[in-house]
Formats: sequence, structure tokens, C-alpha cells
Amino acid sequence: MSFSIFTNIMTMLFCTAVLIQSVRLMRCLRTVKSDDFGAMIIALDASTIQARTVLADLRETLRVDCAANARVIATGTEMREELTIMAGIADAVAERIVDAVGKATPNVAAKAKTRSQAQPSSKPRSRPKVPQTPRSSKQTETRKLTESAV
Repeated sequence: MSFSIFTNIMTMLFCTAVLIQSVRLMRCLRTVKSDDFGAMIIALDASTIQARTVLADLRETLRVDCAANARVIATGTEMREELTIMAGIADAVAERIVDAVGKATPNVAAKAKTRSQAQPSSKPRSRPKVPQTPRSSKQTETRKLTESAV
């Protein structure tokens, strides 16, 4: 068998395979082309119209929301600037207070020292003990009842 005969046989096999696939494709196209094809196109048109209205609504919503967000961001920027100024003022006040406390601390320590020297140190006072009185039987019963209720 020569090379040319072999290639001719292979070409015939490929052509037969193409013919078989063409027949299968024609059958599939006929089923798609049936009466349901018109209903399917109408449904696709309706879906396309709904999608367009939804997209138009989304565009409008985004346009409105973007403007609102821009206003909120502008307000936030202003508030940030105000808070920065307020924080600066608070830092300055805190520094003044620290300086004032630093200047006042030696005077307060000296006054406390003179007071402690003027008064003799004494023992810490303890609470006087209150003598326990014997309870009556009614008080004891009342106490038991309240403890059991709790």
C-alpha cells in the first residue's frame, strides 16, 4: 500500500465523520427551531427589559448615594479638623496643669511636713467594741426565718 492510497482512505474516514456530525447537528437545530424557540425569545426579551430597568434603578441609587456619601465625607473631614484643634487645645491645657502641679507640689509637701511635725504621731484609732447583748428567742427565730428565705 502506497502512501497516497493510505492518505485517501484517511480522508474518506474524516469526511464520513464530518457527515455524521453534520446530521447530528441538523437534528439538534431542528429541535431548537421548534415552536418553543419563539417563546424562549419572548422570555429573553422580557428578562432583558427587566434587567435594563434594574440597572437604571441601580444607577440612580448609586448617583444619589454617592452624593450623600460625599457630603458625609466632607462633614467627617471638617469634624476631624475640629477634633485635631480640640486635641491641641487639650494638650496645651494638660501641659499647663502639669506645670501648675509641678510648681505647687514643693509648697504642698512643705506644708504637709510642717503639719506632721506639729502633731505628735499616735497609734491608729481602732473601733470601740460594742458589747453583745443576748438575743431573745423571738429575735433568733426571726433571724433564722429571714436567713432561710434568702
